[in-house]
Amino acid sequence: MSHRDSLLLVEGRNSQFKELSSILQKFKLDFKTVNSSAEALVVLGSETPGLVLMDLLIDARDAIDLTGEIRNSVKNCDSNIVVFSDRKENYVEITALNAGADDFMVKPVNKRLFESRLKAWLRQSTRQAIAENGSAPRGDIYLDEERYIAVVRESEVVLQRKEFQIMSLLLSKPQKVFSRVEIKEMVWLDSRRVRNRTIDVHIRNLRSKLGGEYIRTYKGIGYSFEP
Repeated sequence: MSHRDSLLLVEGRNSQFKELSSILQKFKLDFKTVNSSAEALVVLGSETPGLVLMDLLIDARDAIDLTGEIRNSVKNCDSNIVVFSDRKENYVEITALNAGADDFMVKPVNKRLFESRLKAWLRQSTRQAIAENGSAPRGDIYLDEERYIAVVRESEVVLQRKEFQIMSLLLSKPQKVFSRVEIKEMVWLDSRRVRNRTIDVHIRNLRSKLGGEYIRTYKGIGYSFEP
């Protein structure tokens, strides 16, 4: 089962995860902690968290070896993996990334840097969820990713690129309220140049094309998809 809003922490030597847990709580993330590579494999055998954060030195196995096994042997596990290392040599980072890690951080980790990286990792995880789930049928709506069209009650509707991406995001988590900031960060590469008005215009166009009943406005907050 995939849980894009959850994390798995694999604690090892000189771990900072307890120190960083307040930041995870700030983002209201559900996280589970294990203390061995064997426990990590058990968890990943039954669920797929959005993020796996692991210390380099865990037990008899290190994070590089464990990452390689996860990528090669754990079925359907596409979690983003980040290795936290006491060692800062370039070859250690290169080896971790080549084994299948998505990112690498050197301890001691700066809290502000960790928070910024966490935001980026969560955006990446959400984009993966959109890719996986955006085209799945949701009520009366189906999105065809190859043709950038929506199928509504068997009628095809052509969407502009940003309209399609916004609708994919809303469809990825039905009834979740996405703020305008979240929509900007998930859909635009440089969200700083995107005004709230731009989001509102795209939503209005989507309602016009798909029907007003599918997208609900939460005044002053954002939007959700209502199946």
